[in-house]
Amino acid sequence: MIDWLRSAKSANFYKKPKRLPKAAITELFRAIRQNSDTPSQNVFHHVKQPLGHASWSAIAFFYERSPSFLELPEGQAKERVCGFLMLVEYREHVVIFKSGLDLPSTFKTDYLQRAGDDRVEAAIARADVTFEQIRLRNMATSKYSLRSKTLEANDLRTVVGPSGASRYVPRGYRVRRGAEHYSATPNTGRISLRADRAAHRELVNWSVIVVDMLVDENIAPSTFIRAFARPIDLDSMPAGVLPTYIVINVPTLTEQIFDEADGMRLVRRTGDNSVALEKNEADAILALLDRTLTVRRVRGELRIIDPQDLQIGILNIGKTRISLRSFEIPEIEDIYIEPVNPPAGEEDQGVPIRRYIDQNDLFTILFSDLAVVYLDGGLYRDPSLGDGTLFLSYLKTDVRLADTTSEKGRFSALHTAFDPDSVFGVVVDHIAAGDEILICDDLGDEWADFIGINASSQPKTISFYHAKHGDLTLGASALHIAVSQAIKNLGRINLAAEAIDAKVPGWTAAYVNDGVETQIRRVIRGDAGTIRETIADALSSPDTIRRVFIVTSSLSRRRVEERFVAIRGGVAPRPHFVQLYWLLMSYFSACAEVGAYPYVVCQE
Repeated sequence: MIDWLRSAKSANFYKKPKRLPKAAITELFRAIRQNSDTPSQNVFHHVKQPLGHASWSAIAFFYERSPSFLELPEGQAKERVCGFLMLVEYREHVVIFKSGLDLPSTFKTDYLQRAGDDRVEAAIARADVTFEQIRLRNMATSKYSLRSKTLEANDLRTVVGPSGASRYVPRGYRVRRGAEHYSATPNTGRISLRADRAAHRELVNWSVIVVDMLVDENIAPSTFIRAFARPIDLDSMPAGVLPTYIVINVPTLTEQIFDEADGMRLVRRTGDNSVALEKNEADAILALLDRTLTVRRVRGELRIIDPQDLQIGILNIGKTRISLRSFEIPEIEDIYIEPVNPPAGEEDQGVPIRRYIDQNDLFTILFSDLAVVYLDGGLYRDPSLGDGTLFLSYLKTDVRLADTTSEKGRFSALHTAFDPDSVFGVVVDHIAAGDEILICDDLGDEWADFIGINASSQPKTISFYHAKHGDLTLGASALHIAVSQAIKNLGRINLAAEAIDAKVPGWTAAYVNDGVETQIRRVIRGDAGTIRETIADALSSPDTIRRVFIVTSSLSRRRVEERFVAIRGGVAPRPHFVQLYWLLMSYFSACAEVGAYPYVVCQE
């Protein structure tokens, strides 16, 4: 019957940390059948069959399951499907082909270990390949920044420049080598070859070819893939480097629950009873998880601390992965996650959501080494980060910010301009002095505190200014609001005509704040009657520059530079500085994605 098998050349590749005995595979197949609903006789069943230098094991049978789109009453007929699972063992690796059946988590834990990103790169992202598609994850943790993107072209090296690439981690790619097309997903070890479906002997032979490529230490990866963040081993991280922050990957969790047809669902379990959560209940759980959590080392433990300064968990750094030793939030204690339409293989497919997050590496960790990030179960280093050179290039200074006493100043019916000792006053009189049109868009449907247009310069410019006042600090809290506002409004920097039409009536009114109507005109410079024409003129030029400024009195460039000097000298950065660093890097990265030039104007 095994001769009936025809499967795609697509499999998950694992390292085998210890011997996999025949008895373990026999028990695996028995457990898969036992945990299936009304299994048929086996279509085929083979254990440890030799083929060349490899061996293979396989099982297939029919079983019943409930359709994912029906809530059937008890006793109703179910759909009958066939599943198969095949294991190929070769050179201390295990290759898994499957459809409709799955491996129990206990078997994965006992006998399988994820193949490293660097080995997948060596096998698939070789120097002689042409990249056709790549899927990227941003190293930044801000919920407002671009989280992921997919690029596709006949040859990506000819259309994708290196600028900003190192802030992204490759999550999957498709390459062309001669007439062959390979795809790989490094964090799951999945590798595929575009080809006709193959019989079991051909699947084994293909597995041998790929494993040989995985273990070959003499193959260098493509220069294209090396432009992105590089995978590194946990044991290569210096002893003094410690985790500082952890963020749960809520976007991926949300996609699995709401966006995939046969995805996952959240249930609340009380005793033996399970009740599926409605969307509003699931949204509340996901919102609770969508927070930046601090990691502190206390008495040898890496404790996870919530925003209320309460310990809610412990991190464990092992030899091959970082895990959540504990993650205790009272509101999720009885929340489980389970497949809507589970494959056969385990008796109880549902697991506590905290364990699901850990098992599937759904978290990102930042470290005291600013260039290192733990993402989707792998450790990565961005070689362009860490020494501060790139970061400092975005920081500009204005001496007048040191003398500011407030963000907007005081207001009265006699005011015709913003106070010169306010951040608003510094923006208007100095930082934005070159803009021929300057509009105050503060309050209401605010795109920025100020919008500047210069249609007569070469090249022309469109500028958004976001102002913030505060005490000097190297922490992120003083800039959270300004950064969030700046990133959220990046899509508006192209100044759509219909949106401008809706804005103009408000711009022709006087500025009102604290219940006081001042004599400050919102169109501070330029002719209010020709705003539409000037904006259209700026937008019509192909080389118009879009700029975004965060202007703050709470940051000193000199103090930031001194901190980087200390870091290069071996002094570990404080957690608040790490948070500031990644907050602003998220802002810089988000601006780059829309073709805008980001700046932070601060004290000297």
